[in-house]
Amino acid sequence: MSHDVVHKLGLRVRALRTLHGLTQEALAERVGFHASYFSQIESGAKGATLDTLAAIAAALGVTLSELFLDVDQPRPRELDRLATALAGQSPARQRTLLRILEEALRLSTQA
Repeated sequence: MSHDVVHKLGLRVRALRTLHGLTQEALAERVGFHASYFSQIESGAKGATLDTLAAIAAALGVTLSELFLDVDQPRPRELDRLATALAGQSPARQRTLLRILEEALRLSTQA
């Protein structure tokens, strides 16, 4: 995998982990690895085997397809801004903001 894809996959793992309200330690425990390994995956410093990614996906309750969603596509600048804004928020607040966004999108499709 290219470094860019590894980095984007790491960001995706981090986003899903925080969405589920998990720390790196909690996810590492679920998968059976050290938290420092997850830190390296999330930062893009280290790639992971397909077996490891499958275990991470299972621990997060997503499919491999969902785990890899859009990691090979360029991200719009607005999405990066949104990710940056959410990154500093608590997991509970991230979930609340996500529900608000989902509701706004649902309402906009009904109008």
